[in-house]
Amino acid sequence: MSTKLKLFSISIIVVLLLCGFYTSSVHTTSSNTVTLLVTKVDGVWRVFDATDTTNTHIKVKKNDTIIWEVNGTDAYFQFPDNIFNPVDKSDSLAGGYTKFVKAGHKLKLKIKGDAPSGTYAYAVFCTAGGVFAKGGSPPIIIVE
Repeated sequence: MSTKLKLFSISIIVVLLLCGFYTSSVHTTSSNTVTLLVTKVDGVWRVFDATDTTNTHIKVKKNDTIIWEVNGTDAYFQFPDNIFNPVDKSDSLAGGYTKFVKAGHKLKLKIKGDAPSGTYAYAVFCTAGGVFAKGGSPPIIIVE
């Protein structure tokens, strides 16, 4: 291979790297999204995985996103520790670790990349019934 061809090949690779066409798998971070429902089931307000109504203890990894869909009630969320980052500006936690979500809306939070692994209980107060939603009572997030 001639020197000019080698230099041309190297320069193309450098340009592709700088333009973001190539990313190393070593530096990529995969993240998942888990959707939870806050809704009334058999007369009881519950929090559960949208894909499995029996799953109330949600396992997530750092950088995963959790979306709570609130149906049929306004809800107040209260989280014990600062393990989340808001996904959108409207999802910012007010007063430290609390958030009010209107019926029919969603709350999107991302597990921080440096969140400590562990089990975190949180509360969801449903205004329609004046009660806390059950989800393993209280709902649980397990950060792996």
